Amino acid sequence: MTDEDLAAMLEPTASVSISDEKPVADSRIATLKAAGNELLGKGDTTGAVGAYREAIALLGDDNAHPDAGALHSNLAQALLKMNLPEEALAAAEACVGTKPDWHKAHYRKGDALFALRRFEEALAAYKASLKLSATATHEVSRAVKLAEEALKGGVFFKQLLPGRDIAVSPNSQEEGLVFGAAAQMKNLIYLVGDLTSRECYVVDACWDPQGIAAVAASHKMTLVGAIASHYHFDHTGGAIPPPFVAMVYGPMGKPNARLPGLHEMGRHHGAKLYCHSLERERLAKQCELRLDELLPLEQGSKLPLGAAGMALEILHTPGHSGGSICIQVSASGPRSYGVYTQSVLTGDTVFPGSCGRLDLPDSDKSAMYDSLQRLRELDDSVAVYPGHAYSGERSTVGQEKKQGLLRAFGKQQWLSMHG
Repeated sequence: MTDEDLAAMLEPTASVSISDEKPVADSRIATLKAAGNELLGKGDTTGAVGAYREAIALLGDDNAHPDAGALHSNLAQALLKMNLPEEALAAAEACVGTKPDWHKAHYRKGDALFALRRFEEALAAYKASLKLSATATHEVSRAVKLAEEALKGGVFFKQLLPGRDIAVSPNSQEEGLVFGAAAQMKNLIYLVGDLTSRECYVVDACWDPQGIAAVAASHKMTLVGAIASHYHFDHTGGAIPPPFVAMVYGPMGKPNARLPGLHEMGRHHGAKLYCHSLERERLAKQCELRLDELLPLEQGSKLPLGAAGMALEILHTPGHSGGSICIQVSASGPRSYGVYTQSVLTGDTVFPGSCGRLDLPDSDKSAMYDSLQRLRELDDSVAVYPGHAYSGERSTVGQEKKQGLLRAFGKQQWLSMHG
């Protein structure tokens, strides 16, 4: 056989390989992109990252490929979900290099920079995205606002009302019953944190932990702790006392009924759980938690808010229950009764014009009087945020001294008022 004959035999095979190489690669890239998107939608971020990276490797230096920008963008998003902001930034910068005029490329870069707490650079990236955006202006404008707030710093504060802010879109008939009861109970739930560190606590997480976590995430905040103002089920979740089961599930009730709350915040959302030491054992049983999962709080305990001098200070205010607490937002330094602060979250100790129930088996009228007298020592300008919206969502210490139960009266008068 001559060399010419051998060449003639090999030529068709070589020709097919060269001509088919790009279509085969393009098909594989499209398949990997679709697989990555499906995995990301299912929450399998590790699988999604693997699929996107394999597709990007097939791209090589072909930055003009129609899928190049989307692949780098989706990879950045998946890496952020895995809490890998440095790698996400590299993917986002590759996206910007591939499609410099695409608003989403700059938005992804902004998200990665925000996660790295490089707020000034994040703001610049978001503004570049906003300038290029034609349809996503609301989402990008919100990101711009969050970056500006982070640069300014201060206290992050969000009041949540079931039926308005959370517990609004049930995924099942049973959850619909729970959400309906939540709206009826008018519990108020709070997110409090630091705008610079982007860490926050939730106070009285109940009814819709997933919704609470979603609100925190939408503000680019990380939930680090969940604080119970007291053990009652509508503030903590867990086992529902028999008188209230019918309120949630109807006359037929439900065996072993329990509400989502602290259990889910700790096990599913990674928050540290806090309550007064007097109620730890009871809450552990009620919420199906180990005792060591509930960190004890005492009078004067402080939980840092991130920035130097900012903290949440615990005020033990027994009365509605033996371990009831109020949570005081301190602007700077160690705090105690009688020192100016920004606000106090009162749970079921103080409502606008009234206080929590005192006819429960473990409530104490005398202890409630003493607790209210100590709260009178707070500055009149301190904002009061109650645990229910029965008579309003906000007041001040000064207002409650005039028209509420922080008025000046003697203990015998108080006891006579409450039988």
